[in-house]
Amino acid sequence: MKRIFTALILLSAYCGAAQAQNAQPKLSARTRQYLLITQKKDAKAAGVPNYIYKKINNKRYISSLIKAGSGIEQTDLDALGILTGTKAGNIWTVQIPVENVEAFTKVSGVDYIQLDVPVFPVLDSARKVTRADSAQRGINLPMPMTGKNVVMGIIDAGFDFNHPIMYDTSYSQYRIKKVWNQKLGGTPPAGFSYGNELTDTSLMKAQGYDTVITSHGTHVAGIAAGSGYGGNATNNKYRGMAYESDLVLVGIMPDPGQWVAAGESDIIDGINYIFNYATSVGKPAVVNLSWGSTLGSHDGNSLFSQACDALTGAGKIFVCAAGNNGADTVHLQKAFTATNNTVSTFVTFSPYLDSNHQETWVDIWGDPSKTFCLKLSLYNGAAAIDSTINFCLADTTVAYNLVGSNGDTCFVNIFSTLSEYNGKPHAFVSLYSRVHDNICLTTSATEGVVDMWEGYVAPPVGYYGYLKSLGYPWAVSGDTKMTVSDIGCTRSAITVGAYTSKTSFVNISGTGLAYSGAVRGRIAPFSSLGPTGDYRIKPDITAPGFALTSAVSSRDSNFFPGGDSYNAVISADTIGTNVYRYAILAGTSMASPCVAGIVAMMLQLNPTLTPDSTKSIINLTAIKDGFTGALPAAGTTTWGHGKINAYGAVKFMAQQVAVKSTNLPVMDCILYPNPNNGHFTLRYTGKTKEQLTITTTDMNGKIRTTGNWPVNTGSNIHQLDISTLPAGTYLVRVTSGSGFIVIKVNVE
Repeated sequence: MKRIFTALILLSAYCGAAQAQNAQPKLSARTRQYLLITQKKDAKAAGVPNYIYKKINNKRYISSLIKAGSGIEQTDLDALGILTGTKAGNIWTVQIPVENVEAFTKVSGVDYIQLDVPVFPVLDSARKVTRADSAQRGINLPMPMTGKNVVMGIIDAGFDFNHPIMYDTSYSQYRIKKVWNQKLGGTPPAGFSYGNELTDTSLMKAQGYDTVITSHGTHVAGIAAGSGYGGNATNNKYRGMAYESDLVLVGIMPDPGQWVAAGESDIIDGINYIFNYATSVGKPAVVNLSWGSTLGSHDGNSLFSQACDALTGAGKIFVCAAGNNGADTVHLQKAFTATNNTVSTFVTFSPYLDSNHQETWVDIWGDPSKTFCLKLSLYNGAAAIDSTINFCLADTTVAYNLVGSNGDTCFVNIFSTLSEYNGKPHAFVSLYSRVHDNICLTTSATEGVVDMWEGYVAPPVGYYGYLKSLGYPWAVSGDTKMTVSDIGCTRSAITVGAYTSKTSFVNISGTGLAYSGAVRGRIAPFSSLGPTGDYRIKPDITAPGFALTSAVSSRDSNFFPGGDSYNAVISADTIGTNVYRYAILAGTSMASPCVAGIVAMMLQLNPTLTPDSTKSIINLTAIKDGFTGALPAAGTTTWGHGKINAYGAVKFMAQQVAVKSTNLPVMDCILYPNPNNGHFTLRYTGKTKEQLTITTTDMNGKIRTTGNWPVNTGSNIHQLDISTLPAGTYLVRVTSGSGFIVIKVNVE
């Protein structure tokens, strides 16, 4: 008789002991996975694949986010050589010496340790379809909207520091203010312990690039803020959105041959670095991130999300790509009852992985105060040929070896906890298979809802199989819902989906190419879908992302003649001995910098905009058309609130402030809809509990209405009714001790 399961291995006692003692940290699933793997001989010395390492002063560290408790002692961290970076409230980034990871898991005063989750990139007519061209020309606006005096931060990889897009439109002024190459040795920025910071223009130009294996960062920077120089004879065809903004670039990918990658703590440090620079020069900033992952709870409560929410604020905006999994059945949700208590699906592997060496992960999250059980089985026909036991969640780790029909092994590791940082039960399943049988994952419970996501990262690339029924009548397939990345589920983030703005193009060789089945104006098939894990609407907005032309790195051989991506090159410009190319790429990676550049235009008008007010303006002014259809006020999980409207957003803002003041700053307050019959809504983001005064005057200065509005910290809504006034134009003035705004309104 075939054995039902072949092995059960419990994680060594130290991990269980660490979880059992309240004074010691809780550990994330990936942290416990690391501890399990490093029990093996030489694993710690050789390094564990898919974890985020850094080399600092010739010593190796592993990157982590932690939740610091009230009892944390710096002396305990110093004793283990722990290096701290960003402190976003109680969420800190740290670098842990590889030899001290186990010891760190026993330090009291640390509430939670999460070794970094890896992230990866989520890959001409854009200015017209977003109406940015009108905003850039300043039509009926106080000034041309170009991002002037705003810091544009790009966290990415594949930057060409010498590409003409990094200069101004005349190719005379260099616009990069700072560079932080996180993965290179050198002098780190103040407050950080790793990487190499460049603040001298000549050094930036001399170094020239951060990595040669991609052009992702150059392409993204070109869309958000590129000058367009060299793209055509008039140097404006491939101009970016905020082409007069100041650039700060954070490189997060190593050169080939290095075994480190990029993780969430790198991103948090990058955001903090950019905002710190902007503060030092007295300018607002927007940060773009076009990387992500399917892993995580997707509920906006991750350590990354908590840190990001703490770092953003007035004049500090974070924009990110929704992800490219809108056509991938990588998600499955099941609501359990006592009589409907089981769901089975088959976990498949990415076709781009070696068929004899396949790996993937499944991240599973339940409802708070509930639990669930898991079982994995191998099928080669109607019956299971080997299975694990039915494992019910506990604060522990188990490992199984399943024997396939070819006599080889499928290795299964399950890292589980009964209550994570968000109060939810969580299981992380790691599969490494050398068999050719189908792998069935069965989840069971008597109550609650379980969500699972499948995906795998072999830095710097994400790989996706699918959750499928494979024709078994008792199994189910996954869906494409809730595929917005976990980073994109952050509450303060402006999360961007992609729609189709180009269906064909002619490349530099004169060859016409077309995207099969693409329809201009329709949502891009790859654009990830919401809602979030706690059922909020994401993405927030969509922008052109399928497909856009922008700069590519002159160091990236993929875009050289004969290279794998040369067919995508549209034009080239030779300056000296270097050839600088423009090429077409697609993805929410391209849509996100469109929005980031437009946000820079908005910050140019009002440097104190908060994430909440920025999103409100973007949402209120978004384009709705025959493809979006009529959208509800809350938006939809495909389109968010519609298509980004650059001109509409800045025009709306210009109408809000009708009078300037030299004494008080402009308040973070907006009014809508305007014009209407006199029933207006005011939205204000408060910094403290206070009372505002609202006064309505006619154009001759006569007061027509007055009243008070008590507000609290955060978002406040007030209904202003001036419908009894005759039709005409009025000024609504909102004031407090800390600011003011005067808004011109029209009563119809």
